[in-house]
Amino acid sequence: MVTTPRPSSEELQQLQRTVEMFEAITESQPDDYQCLEILKEAYNKLGRQDDVRRISLKLANAYSHVGQVSQAILEYEGILQGNPDDTEARAALTELESKTTRFRPQSEEPSLAKDSKPTPNLPTKTVGVEAPPPTPKRRSQVDGDNALVEVLLADKSITRQAVTPLLDQIKAGREASIKNGQPLTLTQLLIDSQLLKAEDLFRTLTGKSNQPYLPLSYYDVDRDTALLVPREVCFRNCIIPFDLISRSVLVATANPFDEGAREEISAMLDYHLFWYLAPPSEIITALRTVHGLDAKSSAPGAR
Repeated sequence: MVTTPRPSSEELQQLQRTVEMFEAITESQPDDYQCLEILKEAYNKLGRQDDVRRISLKLANAYSHVGQVSQAILEYEGILQGNPDDTEARAALTELESKTTRFRPQSEEPSLAKDSKPTPNLPTKTVGVEAPPPTPKRRSQVDGDNALVEVLLADKSITRQAVTPLLDQIKAGREASIKNGQPLTLTQLLIDSQLLKAEDLFRTLTGKSNQPYLPLSYYDVDRDTALLVPREVCFRNCIIPFDLISRSVLVATANPFDEGAREEISAMLDYHLFWYLAPPSEIITALRTVHGLDAKSSAPGAR
């Protein structure tokens, strides 16, 4: 019989913080199945099986709402595998299968392979065990900034005339700001220049990207996880991997529309990646603490 190692006291504290954080997120975003997956795994590590079942039911419901019926059915079947007498899960599964049969053409039977795995919306990358991860080509941040600008222009949140000086400021000072450990980011400049209020900007970005907002300052960033990505890459992209749960790495970014940054990070990490939007100032503060750039910072990584 294989037993799961008991988490250390530090790991138990971090798991509890993870639970508190993601309970809050899923309360406001009940269909965020990625957060629910992480919450379920955290409860499982804590040995809280009643909460595992509760979140599994929410997860199945979330999958159903976003149209991933096969994954919802698999989630209900997983509950019943552990407890065949679970009447709530049995009734929900029967109802879902009934609806699926009623509305699906006969030629479109769902694939319910037991070894199938829900595929997150966000990119993942699996690197061969024998070969080292590929070294991504150095990319320009301009593409990510332009993508963000186009989203805000389409939403009529800003005008091109107003944002152009900010792009010029970033272009002129980017390299020096990265070396100083205080990278210029478009999201922060939009707030500092008062073109947009922080709450309005983040509300727009989360709505347009479907990427959960995470107040990183309330999260205990795991130093070992943050160091999975080179310092220069993190500062250049204003991103930070902030926690590792099983085979999933949680990553905070200031720009949810920077596909180049996602590709660059996913090429480096042999994990499933879950992305979150966080204020750039909080990402930079966390990076500076992790890399010991602030003399007044306490020893980084104490968990």
